[in-house]
Amino acid sequence: MKFTSKVSHPVLDISIYLRENYFIVKIVLHQFEQTYRIKQADVTSMEDVEKMLTKDFLDKVYLRFVDMSKDFKESFLNINKN
Repeated sequence: MKFTSKVSHPVLDISIYLRENYFIVKIVLHQFEQTYRIKQADVTSMEDVEKMLTKDFLDKVYLRFVDMSKDFKESFLNINKN
């Protein structure tokens, strides 16, 4: 996997990679990660991939991280009840 770009964001760690004809958008917050695969043939350039990372999209990604964290915490607490 070849690193191609880092996207600036105040909270999220966003990296874009190129691998086997796919752009891989990796978004990390703390111990959680979301990955999006975009076929290189579906976009004309790296700039198109970056344009997809709109404020609206990233706000939804952040909310998904919040849900992931809640789910993980609930699961963790369930195994430690006894």
